[in-house]
Amino acid sequence: MMKGSTIFIAGVYGAGKSTMCSALSAKLHIPAFSAGDLISAINGEQYGANKAVTDKDNNQVLLAERVRELNHENGQIILAGHFCIFNADNGVEVLPESIYSALDVARIVLLESDVQTIIEHLRCRDGKDYLEKSVSELIEKEREQSERISKQLKCPLDIYKMTFTDRDSDYVASLLY
Repeated sequence: MMKGSTIFIAGVYGAGKSTMCSALSAKLHIPAFSAGDLISAINGEQYGANKAVTDKDNNQVLLAERVRELNHENGQIILAGHFCIFNADNGVEVLPESIYSALDVARIVLLESDVQTIIEHLRCRDGKDYLEKSVSELIEKEREQSERISKQLKCPLDIYKMTFTDRDSDYVASLLY
């Protein structure tokens, strides 16, 4: 098992982060959390299908404080989150790079899928259609930022193409041993 405080499971909306985190938590006996849920619990915003964030910078400060508490309580956590988000106009916004060192990220696993699968997942989950161009840009920026942050933190980065089967969590768990 790897050492460190936060295993960061990244990916765009609809990439399977929540499902992966639940499965990894059960397999590895490490508590898993969603960055969005932690932020919502503090600031009361609900993101749902809208995905619009009013103050991304302050939200990251709130997230860092809560993750520090959770790491102190648990020793290690799995955190589902993003490097990039959509703004209210479905434009891609990069989250502040300083947050990831504050989250004590020890390893990054980036979950990816093809554009059409992501669009379909979001349609089913949120009842909203996203433009292929917007989702493609989000996927590309998420990968760029994961590589940049991995280098900055000098932490391992694994990029995994989701199959949406049980093999996904088995494989990702094997990376973390």
